[in-house]
Parts: sequence; structure tokens; C-alpha cells
Amino acid sequence: MKKFPPAIFFLLILSASCAEFSADHASSALEIITPEAILEDAAALSADEMLGRRAGTEGEERAVAYIQSRFEAAGLAPIAGSFTQDIEIVGMKRIDERSSLRIRRDGRELEFQPEQTLTYWSTAQKPVVEIQDAPLLFVGYGVQAPEYDWDDFKGADVAGKILLFLNDDPAVVEDGQELFEGERRTYYGRWTYKFEQAMRLGAAGAFVIHTTPSAGYPFSVVQRTGGREQFEVKLSGSGYQVDLVGWIDEASSERIAQQMGTTLEALFEAGARRDFEPVDTGFRVSARIETDIRELKTRNVYGLLEGSDPELKEQMIVFSAHYDHLGVDENVEGPDKIFNGAWDNASGTACVLNLADAFASLPERPRRSILFLACGAEEGGILGSKWFVARPPVERSRMVANFNIDMTQIFGLTWDIAAIGVDSNTLGDALQQVAEETIVSDPDGQERTLELTDDSDPRAGSFYRSDQVNFAMAGIPALFIQPGVDYVTPPKVDPQEYHREHYHQVSDRINEAWDLEGAARDM
Repeated sequence: MKKFPPAIFFLLILSASCAEFSADHASSALEIITPEAILEDAAALSADEMLGRRAGTEGEERAVAYIQSRFEAAGLAPIAGSFTQDIEIVGMKRIDERSSLRIRRDGRELEFQPEQTLTYWSTAQKPVVEIQDAPLLFVGYGVQAPEYDWDDFKGADVAGKILLFLNDDPAVVEDGQELFEGERRTYYGRWTYKFEQAMRLGAAGAFVIHTTPSAGYPFSVVQRTGGREQFEVKLSGSGYQVDLVGWIDEASSERIAQQMGTTLEALFEAGARRDFEPVDTGFRVSARIETDIRELKTRNVYGLLEGSDPELKEQMIVFSAHYDHLGVDENVEGPDKIFNGAWDNASGTACVLNLADAFASLPERPRRSILFLACGAEEGGILGSKWFVARPPVERSRMVANFNIDMTQIFGLTWDIAAIGVDSNTLGDALQQVAEETIVSDPDGQERTLELTDDSDPRAGSFYRSDQVNFAMAGIPALFIQPGVDYVTPPKVDPQEYHREHYHQVSDRINEAWDLEGAARDM
């Protein structure tokens, strides 16, 4: 079995509390956080009746109602009389039957299967865009990083052209020093940065070359993106507006490289050189994209536990998780078309709900206030938290910390816990102190101190892929709580293989592989 000190003490470290705090009360609160309780909420949120919780749908409304009812039942308070915050977004969906894409070189068509090996759409927020024989220009990683004196464009005029980007950022070592933080993906390596570059430079479009190693996930994660409705928040300067954007799979990208007289591997090598300059691939792109555009609202859901200290209660700690997922996709083959999103992220939302129950049960509240936040429209581009931080329901300066939970531990108890961003602020120091006081034991009675680690897969760029990034970009210290990987007893499945098989697929449902003991311990 296991033994560990009250996790509540972590918040007391942050509060520098001198108040008496009963260990019995804390232990009683901890008993509320159980695998069974987390599973119950995760099952409710990922049920077929929730219709995949996609932004702007009936399924989302049902999820909002469930989360609000749970916050109310926990005794949390609304803010300005409401448990929800409207998010203004623009929805953009390609009209398939009136849209087309051709990529040609020397009169020969590049063969691809729409939405299977190449996916495309428009973010220009125009009903119709037309592109005729625009040059496809290979721009390497497309990075302009003045701090490294790195510029992949070298002054090239890319206006009106379609840019072909490598995923990730350059793996470069100079004078024994790793640029771009070595193995850790920087924002230059995010696909969103590539599309933003296309907009800034006046390009007509942008394609990102996908390989599983460079992306950190298989092509199946993105392959139907163009056929789904895309979203952007209605905030000045937010996101990217480009006539044509898309992803190209590895096999199709290899064919492009071969027509250029090279290989995809060689293109990656060329992109990692400081002297790289953009290369005309010889391909020309023509497209007509008709887009159904609508304005709609989605919602964040929150509840407040007011702190006990007359002064410190003005400061606020935010626990967040996104509740939305991918909805229902009629284009999916087979009878199951609901993306239930059990792991991503009914599990994380369930954890926040159980944390709310536990904190609200304390007879002596922490000195600082705690806000429990369920973010909407994360799958559409981390939009709910972007809106929340830009248009907060309280003064943003009151928010002193964010702990985000996205895809919690579902495979059992581990000897470790991960927190991405652990070295970026002093929250990591406090978490390290608690970890050093936490003892984990296996069924044979072997005991070890809980190990705190950073990102187990730094090339995946996970810190940029969930809601904590918007808090961090606003200067609010944030940690992204992640599952450990060193299991006390072997899980029922291979976690990495499970992720590859079920992430962003209709098969992301609760099943016999789930063991939430680790999630309960982490919470």
C-alpha cells in the first residue's frame, strides 16, 4: 500500500500559512479523492449522451450543466452571480462538395487521399478563397529566432506562395551548445507557429510535413482536421488567418522530396543547417475552398472557494482542465462516430471536480482563494483559457498560480509524478518539497520517495498543447501536472501504445485497462 502526507499542505506552502491546520481534517478531505469518485465523474462526462462535448453543440451544453451542478453541490460560489463565462468564437467548416485541392509538378498530380494522407482547410474567415498555381516553397523549419541569429527565410519574398514547413524546431549543436533547448521543443517547433509565420509573411498558404517522430503523435491525430469545424476566439490579433493551411503525411511528403531529386530525410538535414535558404519545390498549388462561417458562443465553467485570510484571499490559485472534446464525426468509418474523450479530457475534468469536493470539505479553508476552472474549446486551439486569461472574470493580477490537468494517470500507481514547467517557477520548488516527504510502497512493502520529474517526452512540446500555456504567457506561474511513467506494478497495457491507438480516436473510452489509483494519489 502507500502512505503520503496531505496534499493540502502544498497549498499551505504557497500561502505561507501560520494558521493551525488539523491533520485529521486534511486526511478526511483526502479520503474524498478516490479512484472510484474520479471514475464516476469521468464516466458521466464521457458517456455517449454527452455527444463528444464539442464546442457549440448540445453535448457541450450537457457537459456544462453537469460540471456546474457538481460545483454547486460542492458548495463553491459563482463569480459575479454566474458559474459560466461566455466565449465568443468563430466557427469555420470547409464545404467538402464545393472545395478542391490540386498539387502538380510538370503536369503530374501529387497523389493523395483527402483527409487520409493530406488534410487541408482555410482559416481566412472568408466564404471563398481561390488559389491558382501558387508556387510550393520549402522553407525548412520556417524559424526566425533573433536570439539565435537564425533566419530560415534569408529575405526571400514569400508573398502569395504556399510554404512547406518541417515540423519541430531545428536540432542544432554549435560549439558544443544545443540551440533551441536541445531535445525540448520550443514554440518555434509548434505547428501553430508555422501557420502564424505564413500569416505574418503574407503567404497564401502553409502545409506542415508530418512524421510521427517530429510531431510526437501519429498522422491519425490530424488526418481528418480539414473536414471538421475549426474555431478561433474573437480577440484582436488572435490566431492566424491564412487562405490555405494543412498537413501532409510522411509518404506524400517523401514523394514531393523525390520529385525534387532528394529525400525527406535530406530535407530535414538541410533544414537543420544555419545556411539553409528556401527552395522552390517545382510544385504548383491550386485550390478553391468554400467555408461555412458562423459566430457562436461556447463556455468556461468555474466555481470559487474563497480564502480565509482577509488580505491573502484576494490572491487566487487556479486548478484547470478542459472539458471539451471532438464531438460526433459522421465521416468516421464504422458505427461508432462519437469521440467520447474519456482520457482526453473527461479524466482531467473529473480530477478538478474531485479536488473541488476535497478542498470545499475542509472546515478551515486555505488562506488564498481557489478557483476551479473547466475550460471550453481547448481542442479548437486552447481557446477557452485564452479567452479566460484575456477577459478574466476577476482582475488577472489576482491569479498567482495555475495547475493544469490534461489526461491524468489512468494506468495505475507510479513511483514518480511529472510536472511540465517544474523548473520555470518556484511552484516547482514547493512541489519538490512535498514529493520528498511522500513515500510510495509496492505490494511487497518496498518503499521509495516519490520522484518529481519534468516532461518525459520533451520533443512533444506538451507545455504548448494545453491550457496552462495561456496562463504562463500572461506571466502567471503554471505547472502542467502529468502522469508518471515508472509504474509500481506493470500496467495492463503499454501506455505509449495505448496513447498511439486511442488518442483523438473514437476508441478513447473507459475500459478494463484503466486503473485510477495513480490519479487519486497525484490529486
